[in-house]
Amino acid sequence: FAAGEKRSWLRDRGLQTFALVGWAERGGYGARGHGNSVPRFHGTWGTGPALVEIFARRLVGNPLVRFAHRHRVDELIVEGGEAVG
Repeated sequence: FAAGEKRSWLRDRGLQTFALVGWAERGGYGARGHGNSVPRFHGTWGTGPALVEIFARRLVGNPLVRFAHRHRVDELIVEGGEAVG
């Protein structure tokens, strides 16, 4: 799922990522180590705000959503299985 469906869904919405090649990708314990066939970690161009924007963009103008920037959430109030506050 992460390598296919989710990645293409995010890419279609404008998220750009880049592979972060770390120890896991470089190999085992020497120059002839096994390594991994694909990068295991990806960075996001634009960091967290770029990722949040993908979801926020879809919700702007939705009367059921209120944006409260720079607010801390301590709990979600759930009634009947739905978050109401």
